[in-house]
Amino acid sequence: MRCHWLLLGAVLLLGAIDVTSSYKVWKLARANGNFAFCLYSKVIDEKDAVGENVFFSPFSISTALSMTYAGAGSKTADEMCLVLGFCPLSFNVHATFRATLASLNSPQAQYKLALANAAFVNERFTLRPSFTDIMSTYYSAGFSLLDFDNDPEGAADYINEWVEDRTNGKIKDLVDADAVIESPLVLVNAIYFKGDWKCQFNGGVSTHFHVSDKETIPVKMMSKTATFKYAVNHELQCQILELPYDGCRVSMYIFLPLETEGLASLESKLTFNSVTSALAKLRKRRLSVGIPRFDIDKGIRLKPILSSMGIKRAFIDGKADFSGITNAEIYVDDVIHKAFINVNETGTEAAAATAVTFTYLSWTPPVTAQFLADHPFFFLIRDQTTGSILFLGRYVNPPDL
Repeated sequence: MRCHWLLLGAVLLLGAIDVTSSYKVWKLARANGNFAFCLYSKVIDEKDAVGENVFFSPFSISTALSMTYAGAGSKTADEMCLVLGFCPLSFNVHATFRATLASLNSPQAQYKLALANAAFVNERFTLRPSFTDIMSTYYSAGFSLLDFDNDPEGAADYINEWVEDRTNGKIKDLVDADAVIESPLVLVNAIYFKGDWKCQFNGGVSTHFHVSDKETIPVKMMSKTATFKYAVNHELQCQILELPYDGCRVSMYIFLPLETEGLASLESKLTFNSVTSALAKLRKRRLSVGIPRFDIDKGIRLKPILSSMGIKRAFIDGKADFSGITNAEIYVDDVIHKAFINVNETGTEAAAATAVTFTYLSWTPPVTAQFLADHPFFFLIRDQTTGSILFLGRYVNPPDL
């Protein structure tokens, strides 16, 4: 609760949004945050993710699914509302997304953070005016008519060019022709972030990253001795370090387990509440910090994961209800996500995009402590003003030098 009021005060001081909106934005951030950690637990449980680096943008996924939810009806809407965490919210979710997006997209001299939404529509498909109004009013989504039937390659190229342009070329080939052929509609969100550290690091020193107690991999570790916000959290059994970007509105947080093989235990305890509580306990301390340079480039097909979380009808022919989008009977074919991050001595560049593809029904001073991230860790990037978790992931397996 204390953290909530601190955040609310920061919002009011910045004048980004009014008192009523700021409370709603925080409540939406909590709903999105709960969804983010539930999704993260499902992603790392996938057998293909065992021992692998993970990175995605929960905010991008929430935004794309919220646009989809805007057109859902009956039990389809109920399932999406429950999984996305919107059910307890007593206000207009879409209007609050608009306030959040407006705050995040506000021009910043110190760093770049930009989000964009779009709807790519089959030329012979008709959307309900009420749905287009929601998309344009609350999500500032542009609409493009494409020939998905006769030129799926050209349609996929058009969508991919849009995504590349809005992610500074970092997210490529989000969809292919097979994903969009004869599709009535594709909803897309893109997010791009680039920021310099407030306190930049010195050049990389060759050292070893402990993948486990028995295995090490050589890495370039960048270092800095300075004052950072930091804490040892005994509930989560980890050290937590805040690395602010210029402007101090956006920060990266690294959660480093106290034990080399402690990441799995840490991940089992991660929730929006546990993380928010832990971040509220950070205090300034002079540290010698070492973290590896790293890059992660990942793609995720979210349909099976979202289905396991409880969004089922949206993907089922004959059961999905998207009557709020169109008179035609459609369902979600897949939810495709790609994300990229580069962390180096200067700062961070990160980007992600999410596509929801639809198909038709029935149609086929002296240093006093040390923070050395030389073993697997969890990390996230959060916007302080809205409380939104923009990106999160884990780093467990560096490439060989």
